[in-house]
Amino acid sequence: MSVESLAARLDALDADGAFVSESEAIVSISNLSAAIAREIGTLALTLGWDTVTFDGAGNDWALEDLDESFAPFRVDLEKPLGPEGVLRLLTNVGFASWLERDVSSVHWQVAHLTTKIVAVGACFTPWDNETTEFTPSLGLRGPRTLVREFAGQRAVPATLARWLLRDVDTLSLHDPAARLWAEHASRMLLLSLPDEFDADRGSLRFRGPPRLELSYPIIGEPFATILGLPGIKDLQAALAWVFEIERESEMRHILLATELARCGGTVDEAPEFLRDYLGAALEGAKTAYQVQLAGMSSDALKTLVELRKSVTDETAKVSDATRQVITAVASALAVGAGLIATRVTTNASPLLIILVMVMAGAYVAITIISGVMFAHLQREVRKEWQPRLYRFLSQPDYEALVAGPARTAEKALWYSSILGTLAIIVMACAIFLTPPALSERKEDAQIPKDVSAPTLVEAHTPPKNRTIPVSGAPANDPVPAPSRVNSAHEHK
Repeated sequence: MSVESLAARLDALDADGAFVSESEAIVSISNLSAAIAREIGTLALTLGWDTVTFDGAGNDWALEDLDESFAPFRVDLEKPLGPEGVLRLLTNVGFASWLERDVSSVHWQVAHLTTKIVAVGACFTPWDNETTEFTPSLGLRGPRTLVREFAGQRAVPATLARWLLRDVDTLSLHDPAARLWAEHASRMLLLSLPDEFDADRGSLRFRGPPRLELSYPIIGEPFATILGLPGIKDLQAALAWVFEIERESEMRHILLATELARCGGTVDEAPEFLRDYLGAALEGAKTAYQVQLAGMSSDALKTLVELRKSVTDETAKVSDATRQVITAVASALAVGAGLIATRVTTNASPLLIILVMVMAGAYVAITIISGVMFAHLQREVRKEWQPRLYRFLSQPDYEALVAGPARTAEKALWYSSILGTLAIIVMACAIFLTPPALSERKEDAQIPKDVSAPTLVEAHTPPKNRTIPVSGAPANDPVPAPSRVNSAHEHK
């Protein structure tokens, strides 16, 4: 038998008509039959807990002596003591009751809780979880100073220390205790959101302009379930931004309420409205806050429009450079295909083919270099002008609005340049590896490798034993060639 099983049984009894109340040390279950009282007492004794059973007159009974005729009975369970300063709660009924109280406990241990919930001013952990040192955050402004109420009893919480998470992404709704905490936290955060709250009419009012009025969800309506986990996280993020800095909470609260009023809409139910518009309203409030800090009011919209136009122009120019690179690569590949066809079909000079391919590659290289240099220049310009013109934008906003789109366009240029360079290299290799024309190979094959053509001197020089025939003499009689001396006498 585990503590979680006993807690689940007690919550089930409360749902079936029993009454469960829980204090810091005692869990009291009343309106029980003799059999159920005996069952609860036996389960508690199995865990080693002390139990006391009473009838309607306040007389205590032993478990084995319980008689149905004296029903209903009440069973008091004494919880084991936890670490000093830790509030231990067994049932979800008790957990919900304690969440509605204004208590100063910082560390809570809940039996049904399976994950840790760390808020700004409180920590909720599973039962018997190892206690760690927890330091609550200080300086959180109270929502009652920002929200005006029209009822005698204040409904807006005095502080959000128990309801604001330190890390929104850690929130999980897998177990009933976590969903119970999220329900109470979402309702408290909702009451801290508007400019005015009318408890008698149950309306949340946002001054705007234009004026907006939302209906507060009635008790018992699953507000957190309608919001869903994304909506709960948006609500947490919105109120965490509002109360992040105490001296700026009032201005941020007004900006967020104004942005919500501008969203308007036809739905006047708070859960559906916040689920659809709170995220966009928070982004608008953050932008307006940055503009306000920079001292820009009437010119803020013009500045944002100019920023959008400049980013669009820059990305368009980088895209044009990318298209030019693609066009140059396509032209070079077409030239390379023509050179391959020329080399296969004709006896063109290899030097001419290499020259044409080098020119095509140089054209592609110049196009790529010009595009890359332009992108680099634009990046440096943005880096220099960002702190001077657009310092009202936070770094994440500037990254999303300016740097992100520009980086995406630059990636397209880089990828096109790299792939185009590889394509040109492959085409050049293909040209050089392509065999020459067939006729050229035949001519090379007809010339023997060991026979060389006679030179011009050898073709006109007569052999030493060659005879010159004389007219009138038989062709077979050799006539000696005249010597140089005889030729000289004849000349004289």
